[in-house]
Amino acid sequence: MVIGASEGDDNPDISDYLGYGEISGAFKVNCNTLSFMLRNNLDFHDNKGALKLGWAFKIPGIESDNLKGYVQYFTGYGESLIDYNAAVNRIGIGIMLADWF
Repeated sequence: MVIGASEGDDNPDISDYLGYGEISGAFKVNCNTLSFMLRNNLDFHDNKGALKLGWAFKIPGIESDNLKGYVQYFTGYGESLIDYNAAVNRIGIGIMLADWF
């Protein structure tokens, strides 16, 4: 077996879509937490990547500092490993149970 060989691999082209790394971060503005993730395969001829933006905010009428509302936007490839090679645009909403930031 050769290291890096794709024989027997179910997803031999996954690095073409997910790349080899990502940059992510978060920062706090007042009671809001803004986050981002940027991923790119750095192939200038067949460029694929992803961007994820998140916003955690205080829910009006809730006194807890840990329970927050959450909105997330995702665009690009690799939103799920099942459909890693399909381009997706998605908006999600939910509740964040613990704000670690």
